[in-house]
Amino acid sequence: MSNDSPARTAFSDDSSTPPNAPGSVLRVLLMFGSLMLLGTLGLVWLGTPPASEAVGQPLPPVDLTPLLNVASAPTSDDLKGKVAVLHFWGTWCPPCRLEFPEFVALANKFADQPQAVIVSVSCSGGPEYDLEALKSETEKYLSGISPGMKTYSDPAGMTRGGLAMILAGGSFGYPTTVLVDREGNIAEVLQGYREGAMRTLERQIEDLLN
Repeated sequence: MSNDSPARTAFSDDSSTPPNAPGSVLRVLLMFGSLMLLGTLGLVWLGTPPASEAVGQPLPPVDLTPLLNVASAPTSDDLKGKVAVLHFWGTWCPPCRLEFPEFVALANKFADQPQAVIVSVSCSGGPEYDLEALKSETEKYLSGISPGMKTYSDPAGMTRGGLAMILAGGSFGYPTTVLVDREGNIAEVLQGYREGAMRTLERQIEDLLN
């Protein structure tokens, strides 16, 4: 007897195995059930991202510097008693570029609200050794979207480092958006891009302001 015949699978067209054999049916059912379970878990993950460990914790110290269209940067004291949004992004980051128009819409929504502080922080792919290059790249990108947007940098990485210490996994990715309540506590953290997340954040800001 030859040993060169192909291995049998649940979908094999092998006449030596009856199509309704219990083993074949069981394998098909198990495979189908596994696929259904994976699909369900995927939908649950997409629909309900895990809550950040940082929510409810005090915002770490803010150490930013002006980059574009602004003379001074907000400090931790400046944010006290305000509802604040800190948005960390980069021109080099595809998910950031997808999300940024939505962030611009959110910033414009609260531009005339004195109790809301919207902070745009442009970041390079690594340490900000060359602030002039970061400024040039940021200005070029914003020219086609929101040329007058006040933009800051985190040159020493102190602000991002403080946040990384309380974010899940101890790491910091892009884009990351942090919502802070009037008491200086983190109310929400958005990590990565999700379509419509900025609209949800807008409602959260309105709730905190009211």
